[in-house]
Amino acid sequence: MTIAEPTPAEIVDRYTEELYHHRNLDALDDLMADPMVRHEPDGSRVTLTLEEAKIRVASFHEQFRSMRFTNRKVVQDKDSVVTAYEADLVDHGGDVVTICGIEIFTIRDGRITEVWNPPAGDGPWG
Repeated sequence: MTIAEPTPAEIVDRYTEELYHHRNLDALDDLMADPMVRHEPDGSRVTLTLEEAKIRVASFHEQFRSMRFTNRKVVQDKDSVVTAYEADLVDHGGDVVTICGIEIFTIRDGRITEVWNPPAGDGPWG
């Protein structure tokens, strides 16, 4: 019996679940290429090593007591996944901020190799 490789969408789902919901930075070891490329909202392109990516996500964790991302729409092809997400971010005082946005992931050999991050919007999708 052959074990099926995870689809690109399954890899992105695991990335969201492990990194943001469980705060498991070590999950990046299995989910992300080393290095990987981030396309930032300002048009810059940043190459991050695995350790640099962990530091980046850890700094996001420091800002919020908890985070809950929900992918409202997921579209995938052979090696790309696009998610339209909403996120409830709870700060250390208990206030909740909801943002929405779109991310594009490229998956190669079962790992995230690139991410495009346009600016997030305020509030949920309406």
